[in-house]
Amino acid sequence: MTAGSRAHPASRFAAPLAGRFFLPALALAVALTPAGCRSVAPPELPSDGAPGAMLPPAPPFAAEPTIRVGVAWGDTSVALASGDRWWIHESGSSRPIAVVDSEPGWRVVRLPFETALRLRRPDGWLSQPHLGPVQAASLGGAPIEAAGVAYPGAIEVSLRSDGTLTAVNVVPLETYLEGVVSRELGRPGPDVRAAQLAQAVAARTYALKRMGSRAELGFDVYGSVLDQAYLGVPGPADSLAVQAVRATRGEVLLYNGYLIDAYYHSTCGGHTARVEETFDGPPAPYLTAVSDQRPDGGYWCQGSRYFRWTASWTAEELDATVSRNLPTLLPLPADGIGTLVDLDLESSTSEGRALAMRVTTTTGRFLVLQNAIRTLFADSAGHILRSTQFLFRPERVGTRLTGLSLVGGGWGHGVGMCQVGAMGRASAGWDYHRILSAYYPGTDVRELY
Repeated sequence: MTAGSRAHPASRFAAPLAGRFFLPALALAVALTPAGCRSVAPPELPSDGAPGAMLPPAPPFAAEPTIRVGVAWGDTSVALASGDRWWIHESGSSRPIAVVDSEPGWRVVRLPFETALRLRRPDGWLSQPHLGPVQAASLGGAPIEAAGVAYPGAIEVSLRSDGTLTAVNVVPLETYLEGVVSRELGRPGPDVRAAQLAQAVAARTYALKRMGSRAELGFDVYGSVLDQAYLGVPGPADSLAVQAVRATRGEVLLYNGYLIDAYYHSTCGGHTARVEETFDGPPAPYLTAVSDQRPDGGYWCQGSRYFRWTASWTAEELDATVSRNLPTLLPLPADGIGTLVDLDLESSTSEGRALAMRVTTTTGRFLVLQNAIRTLFADSAGHILRSTQFLFRPERVGTRLTGLSLVGGGWGHGVGMCQVGAMGRASAGWDYHRILSAYYPGTDVRELY
C-alpha cells in the first residue's frame, strides 16, 4: 500500500503552507488523440453505504477466517523448504507426494510441454505429474518457505493457464496480519503504539474487504504493495506489531454497517486525497480529503523524510522516461510513441494533486490521469513518482521544453490513513479510535469475531 519511487527528498518546500497545499492548475478544454488513460485502481472501489447500495451489512464471523495470500507468481518453478519435517500433497487429499526431512533444494516445477505439476528433488528425481494444486506444510509447526521467504500456515502451488505457477500462503487471518503490520509500519517503538493498533484495524478491514475478490487468480490478496506489504513470519523485533494485532483481534472499520475500503499510504504531505480523484471509481464519504495539520500549524506527517521532495529531468531524460512508460499506460498509434514534444499539467485538485497530465509527441497527444501520472514518471528501475502532489515547473527556451522539475510532498496515493501522520498523532497522545476516525471520517470500529 505504500510503494513509491525513489525521488530526491528536499528539506524545504518552495511555497508557504497555508490554506490549500498547492495552487491548482487551470483545466484546459483540449481534444486529445488518442484517448487517455486512467489509473488502475484495486478491485471493488468503495461504494459501501452509498445511496442505493445493495450489499448486505458486514455480518459477524463465527470464527476467525482463513485468507489466501499470493506470494509468488509468474515463474515455472517454486522453491520449497522448511527447518522442520514437511510434506506435500494434492490439495483435498491426505496422500503425500513426498515427506521431506529439512532437506533444501526441493521445487514444484512445470516441465516444458506439460500441463501438470511435479515435485523435483535436489538430486533431480521427479514425482509423477499432478494436475494440482499441491499443498506443502510443516509437520512440526515450523514455517514453510516459498521462494526463500518463510511463511506461517501452508503453501499451495497451482498451475495457471499461461503455464506459470502461483504460490499462495493459506493462513489464518490474524496470523497473516502479524506479518502485515510488521512490514507496513516497521518498528516505530512503544510511544506510537496507538498507530500500530490503528494499522492493525485498517489492515484487517482491507483484507476482509478483499476476501473472494480474486478468485480467478486463486487468492484473496497479493502479499505485496499491490495490496498490503507482507513480511511472512515476523521476527523477535516485531513483537510490538504482533501485540497490536492481538490486542485488536477481530476489530474492523464499518461505515453504515458495511466494511470499508481501508486504503492507507506512507505520507500524505499535509492533506489526504479523495478516492475519486485518485482512482477510477465513485466517491466514498469516508475516503475524502482530510487535513493533516496540527493545531500549532505544523503537520502530523512532517517528520517523514518524504514530506517534501524534488525530482528533475533534462529534456533527454524526459523523452526516455516517457518513451519507456507511456506504452504501459495506454494504447499507442500504429506509428508508435514518437519523440516527446511537450509535457504539461492540465488540471489538479484544490489540494494540489495532479489530475491530468498532457503528453504531446510527434505521433499524437495523450492524457494520463490521476495515480497513473506516478507511473508516467517511473525511473528505469520501476520506482514510480513519490506522489501526484507537486508543483509543476517546466523549463523552456521559447516554446521548446528543455527540462522539468517537480517540487512535491508525500509518498503514496494519498487516500485514507497517513501512516506517518498516524504515528505523529499517536506520539501526541491520540488513541487508535481517534486516529482512525480522523482519517476515515464517519466510520466506527466494531468487532466481527
